[in-house]
Amino acid sequence: MHKLRIEDFKKRLNPSQLEAVMTIDGPLLVVAGAGTGKTRVIEYRCLYMIEQGIAPENILLLTFTRKAAREMLGRASMHDPRCKKIEGGTYHSFAYRVIKKYKNVIGLGDHISFIDESDSADALHLLAARAGCLEDKTRFPKKDTLRSILSMSINRNQSIGEVLTKDYPHFLPKEAQLQDIQKKYAEYKIARNLIDYDDMLIYLKFLLEDPEVNKKVSSQFKYIMVDEFQDTNRVQADIVYSLARGHHNCMAVGDDTQSIYSFRGAYYKNMFDFPKVFSDTKIIKLEYNYRSIQPILDVANAVIEGEKRKYSKVLFTTCQGSDKPTLSYFKDAFSESEWVAAKIKEYRDQGVLLGSIGVLYRSNFLSLPVQLALSKLNIPFAVYGGMKFVETAHIKDVLAFLKVHHNPKDEISLARVLMLLDGIGPRTAEKVKEIISAPGGAYRDEDLKGVVKNPSVRKELERVSGLFRSLAQSEGTEAKVRKIIHFYTPFLKKKFDDYPLRQDDLKAFLEISSSYTSLEQFLVDFVTIEPPERSLVSMEAKKEDERPVTLSTIHSAKGLEWEAVFIIALVDGCLPVSYALDDEESIEEERRLLYVAVTRAKRHLHLSMHNEGRQGGMSSFNRLSRFISDSGVMERLEQDYAWFEDEGPELEDLTTQKMDKVGLYHKLVDYFDSPYAKDNF
Repeated sequence: MHKLRIEDFKKRLNPSQLEAVMTIDGPLLVVAGAGTGKTRVIEYRCLYMIEQGIAPENILLLTFTRKAAREMLGRASMHDPRCKKIEGGTYHSFAYRVIKKYKNVIGLGDHISFIDESDSADALHLLAARAGCLEDKTRFPKKDTLRSILSMSINRNQSIGEVLTKDYPHFLPKEAQLQDIQKKYAEYKIARNLIDYDDMLIYLKFLLEDPEVNKKVSSQFKYIMVDEFQDTNRVQADIVYSLARGHHNCMAVGDDTQSIYSFRGAYYKNMFDFPKVFSDTKIIKLEYNYRSIQPILDVANAVIEGEKRKYSKVLFTTCQGSDKPTLSYFKDAFSESEWVAAKIKEYRDQGVLLGSIGVLYRSNFLSLPVQLALSKLNIPFAVYGGMKFVETAHIKDVLAFLKVHHNPKDEISLARVLMLLDGIGPRTAEKVKEIISAPGGAYRDEDLKGVVKNPSVRKELERVSGLFRSLAQSEGTEAKVRKIIHFYTPFLKKKFDDYPLRQDDLKAFLEISSSYTSLEQFLVDFVTIEPPERSLVSMEAKKEDERPVTLSTIHSAKGLEWEAVFIIALVDGCLPVSYALDDEESIEEERRLLYVAVTRAKRHLHLSMHNEGRQGGMSSFNRLSRFISDSGVMERLEQDYAWFEDEGPELEDLTTQKMDKVGLYHKLVDYFDSPYAKDNF
């Protein structure tokens, strides 16, 4: 075993990293900018502490994933095998061990059962049934939604009402019933010695508030390190504070400007509360970036400069490269996506591996035009942050209507349509489909009576048949899709508790259809989107040069990096997302999202926006994201007005002032919603 000397640490760490590694005693907050090597700091700090004679059994490393802990401790163990004895893992795994050891203190019996999310959902469904909630004619949350609402309440430290208001407003009338079930669920678990995933943190917090337990636990773990502190919720932060209450030997590593998970309960203010809890906190900033070239970092610094509350830091690097990031404007989402696909092909032809290219966006529905454009060029891709658009149930439902209209002999699609109706299962659907798929969609009511006894079900079948007759008389792909979505929306609301999110997908689907004159071509393009078997899981095992382009929501991209990054749909309403516009803290988190996206790029960064959208069946105009137009970002970007070739010479010089005018136009259309407003703008 090679013993590391102080000279070895100096060679492998920059001055700020070295200072963080060598600061062992007392509270330490390491504000680690994107790509500044925080993992290396934790790795070498473990080594340094052991070199200084600290027993590995006295060190605790808390992370958000087991993989992160294994990676850090595994690297350290390569230099010193004693690092394997360091206690490292997630908050929940640590909680499990402490609860098991001190269960009697909180009145738990000898035989504790830890139930997973599936078991928790089943228990809640049982309690809802016993309370008569499922007998009510009005809709009640499904079991997984029920579990999600209660979990959000705990992790966000919010009431049931606050959770419903933000995420499930259509269930607000059920607030009292949900509060009652929350109470019954707590009693149910206590009576049966059950602990669920969220209980682990709550019970650990209670245990650490017991003086005797706290003394025993903190005397064992005399040195605490916490990774990704900006992503902790309030309960997790309280656990950290309790663990270090007696000795204050706690290092928290995080980046307030990368806190983007408030929807999971992350409380970014923990980064600012840490020095208040420990008044003698030493703060060290890591600003040297090992990932990106300076022009990209200049954009990132400019984006985050406008944030109102932050630890000021400026990312810098000596990485070679001078390619200036670009900002491109396009007529619509299709031309934007076609350009992205063509640029990716160009990079591939130049030798850039597809696996080192990422396309990022705020919301998953924005990726649909890109998926279509890449498929047309036979460029393989994998989707992070959700299923591929055409694999989602609601899009498959809408496509089924279109497929039956296009080809009445499509039995599979017709069966999918029929089984949306109450009272029709696979067997009945099989009997009905031959009758309802008659030429022209016409059939006699008496033909169905022998198969479908219920008059209300037959009435629903007549509505379906009426829809297909209406589609046969409609001109244009967009008009057909609009009718189907209108017909399908009640089924969407009934079928999915998260239907407001899925409605955005349907809007994107409708917008895509507006560019097709041929329904057949529209369906062909969707069918030829890369098949499901080319999934991320199967691709990751292949060689680097065979890995696909990554399409990812920005949330799912955190922690990843690519040689070339495209950030699309940079318009107000997409980034920042529309529902964040009335809340200052939400706006600030949206800004941090863009910062995270920009800092994923190593050598090439392309930002883009599309000017034209669709509102209520007519064109509307978008406004460039305020995080770019209202900051010093513009001057750090090479600008390309690609869509002016189609729009005419009067728009050759797009300025921020004109973008403001476009934004005003968007509002006018919303108010007047008339061709007159458009023609006379």
